[in-house]
Amino acid sequence: MAVACLKTGSNQFYSSSSSNAGSILSGTSSSSVTIGGGSGASSMNSTGGGAIGGHLQSQLTRSLERILEDANLSGELKLSGRKLKDFPKAAGKFNLSDTVIADLSRNRFCELPEDITSLAFLERLLVFHNTIRSIPDTIRGLHSLTYLDLRNNQLAVLPREICFLPLQVLLLSNNRLVTLPDELGRMEELTELDAACNQITHLPPRMGDLRNLRSLTLRNNQLVYLPRDLTCLQLVFLDVSSNRIATLPVELRLMSSLVDLELGNNPLTSPPASLCVRGLVHVFKYLETAAAREEKSKTGLDGHATLRRSALSSKNSSGSLLDGTSRNRRAHVDSGYSTSDGGGFEGSRPELLDSNGREGTL
Repeated sequence: MAVACLKTGSNQFYSSSSSNAGSILSGTSSSSVTIGGGSGASSMNSTGGGAIGGHLQSQLTRSLERILEDANLSGELKLSGRKLKDFPKAAGKFNLSDTVIADLSRNRFCELPEDITSLAFLERLLVFHNTIRSIPDTIRGLHSLTYLDLRNNQLAVLPREICFLPLQVLLLSNNRLVTLPDELGRMEELTELDAACNQITHLPPRMGDLRNLRSLTLRNNQLVYLPRDLTCLQLVFLDVSSNRIATLPVELRLMSSLVDLELGNNPLTSPPASLCVRGLVHVFKYLETAAAREEKSKTGLDGHATLRRSALSSKNSSGSLLDGTSRNRRAHVDSGYSTSDGGGFEGSRPELLDSNGREGTL
C-alpha cells in the first residue's frame, strides 16, 4: 500500500493511502489523519461524507432561503440552474404572492409546480430546459401571465387552459407536440408563437383569428400543407422550413405585411424550390401568376358549362317543337272515321262514303 507523506518543517502529515486522499476530498469515506511525529503525535477522526453532505445541504437550504427572501422583496424569483426536482419547501416561510417574474429554467422538474400556478400577479414564467411532461390545469389561475417559455421539455400535449391566458409570447420549441389546441385561435393578444422542432402534422382551425400575431415559427415539424386561413394573419416573420410542404396556397401572395419567409428544406413543387431561394418577391410573383391561371381555368370551365347548357336548352326546345309537330301530324292522320278497323266516330263531323264512292256527311 502506497503511503503519501507531506513534509512541512519538522511536522509530517500522513494519510493511509493515496486513494483515500481522493476519497476524503470527495467525501465518500471516513479517514484518519495523524498530525506531528513520535510519541506526541495526536490523532483526529472525521465522519467524512455524512458531515460534508450535511454541511452542503445546510448551505443549499440557506442559499434557497436567501433567494426566496429576495423574491419576497423584489418580486423576482430566481431559481435557475439549481438542479431542483421539486419546488423548495422553504417557500412556505415567505410571502411570494407579489412575484412578477419566475425563472425555474435549467432544473429537473418533471411537471410544472402547482406552487407557481397560484401566483396571480405573475407576468413572466421561464421553465425551459427541464423535463416537464405535464402542465396542471391550475395554470389557468395565472391571469396576468403574458410570457411563457416552455422550450426544451418533454411535452406531448399542451393543455387548452393555456389558450385562455393573456399571453403575448408563447415558446414551445423542442418538445414532443403532435398538434396544438383547437382553442389556440382565442389567443387574441398573442404576438409571437414558436413551436419549432416538434412533431406537428397540422394546424388547428381558426388560426386566422390571431389578429395580433406577428411572428410564427413552425420550423422542423411534419406539416404537409398550410391552411388558407393562415394567410389572413398580419405576419412579419413566418418560418415553415424543414417540413413536408409541396404546395403553397396562392392566397399567401396577399400577405403584404410579410417581410421574412423561410421555406427551405421542403419538397416544394408550386412554387418550385429553385425559385423560392431567390426571395419573397419571386415567390409572390409566381403565386400571382398561379392565381391568375386558376381564375382563368375556372372562368373557362364556367363558360364551357354555360355554352353546354345553352346547347342542351336549344336542343330540348327543338325537340319539343318536333315532338309537337309529330303529335299534330298524328292527330291529323288519325282524325275522322277509320274504315280499316270499323272503329267508332272521332270528331264532330265524321265523313262517310256511300255505295257509289261519293262522300257524304251525317
